[in-house]
Amino acid sequence: MNCTFCKILNQELPASRIIEDEHNLAFLDIHPVSSGHTLIIPRRHVESFTDLTKEEVTQLFEMGKVVASHLKNVVEDCGGVNLSLADGAVAGQEVPHAHLHVIPRKEGDGFGWKFPLGYSEKAEPREDLERIAALLKNSIERL
Repeated sequence: MNCTFCKILNQELPASRIIEDEHNLAFLDIHPVSSGHTLIIPRRHVESFTDLTKEEVTQLFEMGKVVASHLKNVVEDCGGVNLSLADGAVAGQEVPHAHLHVIPRKEGDGFGWKFPLGYSEKAEPREDLERIAALLKNSIERL
């Protein structure tokens, strides 16, 4: 397999490991947004977040919570933490192995979410919101 994260899991590539268990591995990102930027990956190779099991999602975010809590304690001036998970290339996922970014934030660090122009100028018409909500609700109820 030619997956960068699987190679890290198999110790074929180096990583600054932080915490690991039978389900996940947390290590520092080599291109950090800020000092302490951590990636958490499941041991099972899965490209899409939506293909993780319920248990794997729970385990991934539980480890994310632990890492976030400790980043607040050890990163100087850490005022908060962003959790980010891109699912698919169009969403910004660069490595095709599901992973969670845990990014410590400082006041004025220059990082942030970019919404499209005009994002907050006009609310979506209620009938459009209700139509999409009904589609999602019906899809979920069929599970």
